[in-house]
Amino acid sequence: MPPAMKNRAAGSRIATPFMLAAVKSPAPIRAQLFALLSLAAALASPATRAQPADPALPAVTKITWLASDHAPQLAASDASGVTSRITAYLARYWPKVRHEVVLANAKRSWQMIENGDEVCRANLVRTPEREKSAYFTNTQLTPPPQLIVRRDRLARLPRNAAGEVQLPRLLADTRLRGALIDGRSYGPALDEMLAARPAGSAVAMYAPRDFGARVLQMVSLDRADYSIDLDMALIMSGNPKDLVSVPIQGASELVMAGIACPRTPWGLAAIRGIDTAFGRPEGAASLRAGLMRWLTPETRAHYAARFDAFYKERSKPSRIDP
Repeated sequence: MPPAMKNRAAGSRIATPFMLAAVKSPAPIRAQLFALLSLAAALASPATRAQPADPALPAVTKITWLASDHAPQLAASDASGVTSRITAYLARYWPKVRHEVVLANAKRSWQMIENGDEVCRANLVRTPEREKSAYFTNTQLTPPPQLIVRRDRLARLPRNAAGEVQLPRLLADTRLRGALIDGRSYGPALDEMLAARPAGSAVAMYAPRDFGARVLQMVSLDRADYSIDLDMALIMSGNPKDLVSVPIQGASELVMAGIACPRTPWGLAAIRGIDTAFGRPEGAASLRAGLMRWLTPETRAHYAARFDAFYKERSKPSRIDP
């Protein structure tokens, strides 16, 4: 089980203290057996595995989804990538809630979540720091971001014997220009390396409206030499032939990503509703299909066992505590 997944609910709290008043004679054996069988049936019931409803939480009637995974070159029906699949699924399995998608870059999206606005965002990397401001439900176990570099700069990269980029050395090389997205988490390992980069590094931070396609276009146009992103972003940007992806040393682990809503009573109600909708086999299948189409056959095969375990767990509701 991925470490960020919460423990599954074993069942709703059922008052079974077995506090017996003084009686003159023991209850008949048949009655005792009936009571135990009833309790066992209640604990085994699928309904008790779901997150118990909290009457103190506000009702969720509308969710504004912040998205920057807009890819104009894709078909109009899939113009907002990951988020459009999420909202289409929820429209079917949580129909009482109205879902509206608004474009906002990563930095602005996180500011709104930290401010407690009634918004949610899909496909956010889950980190302990972010969990201080948001409730999460896990939706994707994704291959780690890679270095996206101009093909004609490939030979200048500092790499180890396995061909992986040594990112700290690259960040210290002022002859190669980096372009990264401001306010975005690339996963704990990469975030730590980026935070430790020298003050005079040749890395520029940008806040594009999309999910990084414009930054990759800058690399393609030779306004920068490299960026860091997922294979998904490379494909969404048209998979330009002058760019190539290279693995990064020390950042080869799969990255947990999910849907985030603000750490408020409204956010808790929203994330529980979203989690319940996806906590079924149909939900796990939809999430898996949404990710697999962006991965190469080699990547799918390499991580097959990890993906199988994650989506098996995702097919059940999570336990999301306040």
